[in-house]
Amino acid sequence: MRKTVLVTGASGFIGRPLCEALEREGCTVLRHSSADGDIASCTLLDGGVEHVFHLAARTFVPDAWSAPLPFYATNVLGTVNVAEFCRRHGASLTLLSSYVYGRPQFLPMSEDHPVAAFNPYGHSKLLAEEVCRYYSRQFGIHAIIVRPFNVYGPGQSESFLIPTLVRQALDPETSEISIADDRPRRDYLFVDDLVDLLVRTMRQRDAEAFAMDVFNAGSGSSVNPRELAELILRVAGVEKPVDSRGEVRADEVLDTVADVGKAKQILGWEPRTSLAEGLRRIVQAHFPCSSSAQEASNR
Repeated sequence: MRKTVLVTGASGFIGRPLCEALEREGCTVLRHSSADGDIASCTLLDGGVEHVFHLAARTFVPDAWSAPLPFYATNVLGTVNVAEFCRRHGASLTLLSSYVYGRPQFLPMSEDHPVAAFNPYGHSKLLAEEVCRYYSRQFGIHAIIVRPFNVYGPGQSESFLIPTLVRQALDPETSEISIADDRPRRDYLFVDDLVDLLVRTMRQRDAEAFAMDVFNAGSGSSVNPRELAELILRVAGVEKPVDSRGEVRADEVLDTVADVGKAKQILGWEPRTSLAEGLRRIVQAHFPCSSSAQEASNR
C-alpha cells in the first residue's frame, strides 16, 4: 500500500502510533499538528495527498463546559477545512469521532443507535460528522467515520482514568487506589487496535459503490473502575486496597458496550489486545527495564 496520506493531530496520543503504522505500510505520511497552524483556518499540506486521517480535535470534556467556543471552532470548523481540502484534491477521508450515543437505549450499541450530545464536546463531534456526510453527499468525497469508545494505552494523558489508576498503583508513596465512583462500566480499546482499524478504513476507498460509512471501535465488553484497578494491581504485582469515594455525577451513564460486528464484517477487523495485556504494556512503559509486570500477568 503506497499512498501519500495526511494525518492531522499527528503528534497526539493516537496520531503518533497511527503515523508509525502508516509508514510501516509503505505510505508517505505528511503530518499536521497544532504547531503547524490552527486546523480551523490554516492551509494544509498538499503533496499529492490521497487520503486524510482527521484526528485533530479538542477533547477534554470538562473544558468544553467552561469554554465551549474553542471546541466548536476546532472540531467543527477544523473538519470543514479538512473536508474542503479533500474536495479540492480528490482525497478520501477518515474522521475520528467519539462516543456520541448519549444514554444507551440498548446494549451493545450498534452504529444505528440514536445519537445524542451529553456535552459541548459531543455536540461538536456530531456536527463534525454531519460535515462529512454533507461533503460526501454533495461533493462526492469518500468518507468514513470511526466512533471509538474508551481508548487507552501508553502515553495517554493522566487526566484520563487508566493513567490515573496506574500512577496510584505504581507510586510507593500512595497507600491505596482511590476512585470517585466504582459503578460506571466502560468499553476500553487498546490504542494499537484502534490504529489497526483506522488503517483499514483507508483501503475502503476502492470498495465498490463506497461513499460514506460509520464504524464503532471498541472491545465489545465493559468493566468498572474497581475491576480496572484490581487488574492493574495484578499485572503490576502490587497489593493495595481500592477505595471508592462514592461520588455520583449527575446523569451518569452506568454502562457502555460497543457492537463492533460491522467493522468485523466489512473491514475484517476485531480487537486483538486483551485488557490485561494492554494494561501490562502501560505498566511496562513506566518501568521498561523491569520484568515484574510480565511475570505478574502470567500468574
